[in-house]
Amino acid sequence: MTNEEINKISDILLQSLYDYHFANNGASYVLPKAMVNTDLNSKQAIEYLIKMEYAVDSGQGSDNLVLGITAKGMEYLKNK
Repeated sequence: MTNEEINKISDILLQSLYDYHFANNGASYVLPKAMVNTDLNSKQAIEYLIKMEYAVDSGQGSDNLVLGITAKGMEYLKNK
């Protein structure tokens, strides 16, 4: 997968996290790690968002990714 494709999927995921955050009073989105590991493209996109500090995973040590958008991620979307 090219960097451009990863960026496109990352942008879609980040917008989804943004929408979920405001629709659910700041809640994080919970995904089973087993589900994420079956889709390499989504996994790479999520890893990119975390690396860029646009999203954070607060589910370390569990069987789930608990993804939340960061202030940096919100700012990125506003300036896009």
